[in-house]
Amino acid sequence: MSRKYCPFSFSCEAITQTPGLLAAQCPNLAACSELAKSDIESETVNLQVGDEAETQHSVLMSANSAATLMLRQRGNPQAMDSLGIVSLMETLQESMAELEAQLTQLEPDSKQYIAPEGTEVHAYAVKRPYGTYWYNKLAAHREMFHPQTQQRLVRHIHLGKTDEPRHREAQAGIERRNQLVKTRTQLLTAAKALEEALSILQNPRS
Repeated sequence: MSRKYCPFSFSCEAITQTPGLLAAQCPNLAACSELAKSDIESETVNLQVGDEAETQHSVLMSANSAATLMLRQRGNPQAMDSLGIVSLMETLQESMAELEAQLTQLEPDSKQYIAPEGTEVHAYAVKRPYGTYWYNKLAAHREMFHPQTQQRLVRHIHLGKTDEPRHREAQAGIERRNQLVKTRTQLLTAAKALEEALSILQNPRS
């Protein structure tokens, strides 16, 4: 009974570019039989390989190379684009560009105030004989603000009444700080994910 299928799983038609060719008539039958029986990765054989011009030429090929060629011909090979990697990388690059643009608006040159970590705006009451008055202050857990007259740092800055410019700008500075801290948290997570992705590519069998 004549053999219909290649012992090394090639499509005889595809590898030789010969329509209708069966294994029994394939010039690679003996070589593929050797590859199928061998468990030595470095073993090499000569295979007759066809090209788009339907001309055949002999190629010295290792078992690994032959296996790769067979799978690329028959195994529905994928590419980075078909797996969504290319579009994802483009999205990441666009997101990074937009992120940098947004962060630039918060740089010192933008003349916007960003409050330090560990500071908050607090309201406090001042009792007078003729009534109680509420004021605001920018408060820190330690001395870190430049003083008005003293030589050492201070923990508080008086901001006046609610909705005065000092109060509004200090509150906005707190909100900008909080935005940046949350952004930092997400960037740390993203950086860790990118490190893991790189590790996967550098150690594909780990």
